[in-house]
Amino acid sequence: MVVNRHNLRWRFPLIALMVLGLGACATPPLAPPDPLGPQVTPRAAAAAMEPPPTEQLWGGVIVGLQNRSDHTRIEVVSYPLRQQEPLTERMTNGRFLLEVSGFLDPLDHRSGRRITARGPVSRTETGWIGEVKYLFPVMDAREYHLWPEGSPRERGSGAVRFGVGIGIGL
Repeated sequence: MVVNRHNLRWRFPLIALMVLGLGACATPPLAPPDPLGPQVTPRAAAAAMEPPPTEQLWGGVIVGLQNRSDHTRIEVVSYPLRQQEPLTERMTNGRFLLEVSGFLDPLDHRSGRRITARGPVSRTETGWIGEVKYLFPVMDAREYHLWPEGSPRERGSGAVRFGVGIGIGL
């Protein structure tokens, strides 16, 4: 079989572009909120003193965990999300309590791990951060995702990002 070098020259870049294109279409780990409605921060939900009317997608860093008889309660410091992953380099969005059915191992879900969850916010609850009284929104997790340890930067994320935009200069 004879290989035509001319055909290989254009095939390799085409295959590389197809692989990058398929990687860019990767889906996030959690389904979008159902129904998709206005998203608010935990701080805004606590300030409103009533739960938002639609499911929320919140994420952040685990501060503490308590296993109870039928569910686990996780205290989370909230951060803005990019592709559902908490951006811990940014300012926090407040704190929230995440309730998950059943038992979660405290070793796997230890303080400092990043987590993203989707579900309805059922209520607010008063708690304490040190000696300061704090109003926590409480999310009932329909699903959640525990992120690998370390930030994407620390993990050496080699992700290639492309963007398309239109600029207007004045």
